[in-house]
Amino acid sequence: MILRRRCGASDCLAWFFISGIALVFFLICSILYGTRTENPSLPQVVQEVLPAGRCLCQQSTTFECSTCLDCATRPAIVANTTHAQETWEFEYRRDGSNYGLDEDQCTAAFPGLFEDIERAKNFRKGRGLVMQKNLTDFELTKGMVRAMIYDGQLYILETFLVDNINRQKAIASLASLHRAVSAARDRPSIPNVEFVLSVEDLPAQPKKPLWMLARRAQDEDLWLMPDFGWWSWDMPSLGAFDEVAAEAIQRERLEPWDAKKEKLVWRGKLNFAPKLRRALVDAAKGKPWSDVGQVKWEDTEFKEPGAQFLGPVDQCNYMFIAHAEGRSYSGALKYRQLCRSVIVSHKLQWIQHYHYLLLASGAKQNYVEVERDFKDLSSTMDDLIAHPEKAKRIADNNVKTFRERYLTGAAEACYWRALVKAWKEVSFDPVLYEKVEDGQKKKRNQKRGVRYETFILYDYNTQIEWPKPAQ
Repeated sequence: MILRRRCGASDCLAWFFISGIALVFFLICSILYGTRTENPSLPQVVQEVLPAGRCLCQQSTTFECSTCLDCATRPAIVANTTHAQETWEFEYRRDGSNYGLDEDQCTAAFPGLFEDIERAKNFRKGRGLVMQKNLTDFELTKGMVRAMIYDGQLYILETFLVDNINRQKAIASLASLHRAVSAARDRPSIPNVEFVLSVEDLPAQPKKPLWMLARRAQDEDLWLMPDFGWWSWDMPSLGAFDEVAAEAIQRERLEPWDAKKEKLVWRGKLNFAPKLRRALVDAAKGKPWSDVGQVKWEDTEFKEPGAQFLGPVDQCNYMFIAHAEGRSYSGALKYRQLCRSVIVSHKLQWIQHYHYLLLASGAKQNYVEVERDFKDLSSTMDDLIAHPEKAKRIADNNVKTFRERYLTGAAEACYWRALVKAWKEVSFDPVLYEKVEDGQKKKRNQKRGVRYETFILYDYNTQIEWPKPAQ
């Protein structure tokens, strides 16, 4: 006689519990594999569960700044105190590396460049002045530097930099700011300000008035600064930004527009933004116009078919260059804009300080915009290839707008000084000396911070966390 055991309520609950655990374990493993693997092909089930996260949100930012570019085509009249009033107009070859343009020249040369500064200033005016407690009521987190400009000198007050990459980014950003302040024609007129900047891609505290590399539309408290790459970056085929620009110009002399490959090129790490970047790779897969693939920055000998290492200047050999954001913004965009090529980008979520000059339509169109899922990439590329005169016009506008104006050292220095000036209008007056106890219940004046020139001489361990906390 066979006895059958009936399934009770507790058995059913146990089965559902075990099944649920197994499903959760499978999802976690699938997500970890999908976000960390560099395999260009993923199983369909992994693609389905791969989270979008920050990489494929429904929000994007579109700027309308055609008026700004119209202004940039007209010469400016600048008063000269030593000579009769004369006409001054920005000229790339003469003025592109002039870090000391005065305020009137900056305003005339770079209309539209200071839009986000004005936005941040106006937003802050509605919330009251930035007080010192707003910058000291929180602990510095990864990638942050508390600093001060006083009497035209840059002081480092505190740092929290967790590794060498953090340190390099911070040193490069501070070097750019120091250069802009030092080059000012009237350096003593640079206002005294105290601030906290972060060189992290993602804002750890988006509700604080911090200086950041990028922000989203909702991060209204943040103030944008140029990223560290404008100084230099230690990666293969990079270096000082103006050096990369010069190499792009030299490459263009050897391989003009008609000699470029009529293909779309992209190189990047898939796991920086798996959902977004895999969508680009998938949309371009098998297309005759595609040279899209991943790259391993640390391995210049990476040999995956269609994905050999290509430096930024090597990508100038192509008529079309794709752009995709990473963990937040992607610092590669400015290097791509140095090429006389058509930049093809999805709708951007992250805003950098100069993005207001991006134009996706009209006579001054300087890049091509597609959807964030790249579903319209194929039709867009077919249209560009079918209309080479349109593609050439966009590429020329890209060079005219960015390489020859808004990505110059002159523009960067002008932006830094405008940032400092606007910040002063909505922030407190810093002090150079503070009262400290001398051990005998008496107070004495002690100078705050250390000059930038001295800080850069410190060793690695001193720079990454300065001053060292008391043991």
